[in-house]
Amino acid sequence: MKYIYFLLALTGFSILNSCKKSFLQVAPQGQQSLDAFYNNKGVQDLLTGAYHDLTGISTNSGWWSTSGTYWVYGDVTSGDAYTGGPNTLPDVSTIEQFKTTSSTGYLEDQWTTDYDGVSRCNNTLIAVNNATDMSDAQRTEAIAEARFLRGHYHFNAKIMWNNVPYIDENIAKNVGYSKVSNTEDIWPKIEADFRFAYDNLPEAQSQLGRVNKWAAACYIAKCYMFEKKYTNALALLDTIIAQGKNSAGVPYDLASCFHDNFNAATENNEESVFQIQFSVDDNSYGYNSNLGETGAVPNLYYGPDPYYGYWKRPSFSLVNAYKTDVNGLPMLDASGNDTSNVTNMPNDMGLASSDAFTPYQGNLDPRLDWSVGRRGIPYLDWGTDPGQNWDGGSSGQTIGGPYLPIKNVYMASQDNGIGGNNFYAAGGAGSSVNYSIIRFAEVLLWAAECEVEVGSLENARVLVNRVRTRAKNSCKVMNGSDPAANYIINTYTTAWTNQAFARNAVRLETRLELSMEGHRFFDLVRWGIAADYINTYLQKEQTRIDHLKGVTFTASKNEYFPIPQKEIGLNHNLVQNPGY
Repeated sequence: MKYIYFLLALTGFSILNSCKKSFLQVAPQGQQSLDAFYNNKGVQDLLTGAYHDLTGISTNSGWWSTSGTYWVYGDVTSGDAYTGGPNTLPDVSTIEQFKTTSSTGYLEDQWTTDYDGVSRCNNTLIAVNNATDMSDAQRTEAIAEARFLRGHYHFNAKIMWNNVPYIDENIAKNVGYSKVSNTEDIWPKIEADFRFAYDNLPEAQSQLGRVNKWAAACYIAKCYMFEKKYTNALALLDTIIAQGKNSAGVPYDLASCFHDNFNAATENNEESVFQIQFSVDDNSYGYNSNLGETGAVPNLYYGPDPYYGYWKRPSFSLVNAYKTDVNGLPMLDASGNDTSNVTNMPNDMGLASSDAFTPYQGNLDPRLDWSVGRRGIPYLDWGTDPGQNWDGGSSGQTIGGPYLPIKNVYMASQDNGIGGNNFYAAGGAGSSVNYSIIRFAEVLLWAAECEVEVGSLENARVLVNRVRTRAKNSCKVMNGSDPAANYIINTYTTAWTNQAFARNAVRLETRLELSMEGHRFFDLVRWGIAADYINTYLQKEQTRIDHLKGVTFTASKNEYFPIPQKEIGLNHNLVQNPGY
């Protein structure tokens, strides 16, 4: 059950309720001036509006261009996924092929959504400062939550565009957006927002969708990772790993089953740090669901049998990365180079649904089949052979390949999946499964990365092995009583003595654990390897997928996206990013 819910209203404000989704039967409110919210109830309403923008669905956004899962910007750009589909999302194809310009519409959508979130946070802070019926404790906690969220929205803008303006409540009230510049590095101000949240938020919340102090600590560490402040990050991460708790006050740990992080029945668990709370059975007509991944999940709109979406399609490169060697380890050479993509895993590319096909019989990391749908392997509880609906025909495979995404897909058997009016009114298949912006496995891998960079390679191996041990002991995808594939995964038993090997091992583990979760591209950029990695990927993958032929990544340009021309027109103080 989710404990904080979002209701889209025309004003951009939402109403926060506690436990039951039926409480969300609230009609959209009329336009009101901000001073109407200068009280505790008004502050909470504004704060809920600020939380709502986490979904990416607001009056200022689109469904796919502003998806809260960031799949457009973090997955299809990274080598983990293709756009897929019969050219139905041309802006996504433009982004995938690194052909974006300042007039690419999706970028304007994302910019306005990020800064709409900032604006909602600032409105909350202005209301707090003017409210007369709040205790000091209520005031401080509301400020801390608003500043956490403001940090999040600025963080998203920072990793997308790098050169972005920071806008606080004083600038919003007294200066205005059109007078700020983007020439200052805003990392210190983002960190300050999260630091205030860490110092002032409680360890536990009565509503699990609300952030706590440890979520703020994790976000500070995430900032440090992007700034390459590994020593600072490691000290904080050690504290988080030892003492951190989720919003229910439960100590952080890895969930026993990997898929528990992507299952509506087990979300907000001990691995949850910061989640977007999606739902469909709350009388919102599907608009509180994960609409940002409509087209990437089974879609019941087309009849009683699901039509399997064709966007956000896992790449050959990603699937190959889950192959393991005879020891159950990733296919790394002595220097830590991943050799898994040299040979393509057998797949049904170009085969009709009536053609015989035998899935790969070699060793595999079991996380593959909780992350990627493959023919002949159970797709959650939707079946093993969706037939023609699996792909939409061989022409679809030439664009998107033969694989389907699984993470954040709802279970067919769950009542809180899509169905009835919630499905139809949304016009597509939005999932009720929460999305983790940060989960504890990522925290452990950040710590492993830091240990490598400070030279403590054995400490890094211990942390990576903790993640791999969960994968080894986790629940497996089953064909009846038998494992659906030859799942062989083990931990690293040989000491790590080579920093280059250890670094690559941690980075590959991060890919395997977090694939298709919107992080990969931004990780490649912060590691400083985006150009080399992506161009190597493209050289191989364009022999498999036609629409990638001739695509290249330009170093010192494509690491960041162009600032939308419309925003430069609104604010002449904004300076365009290099190369655009």
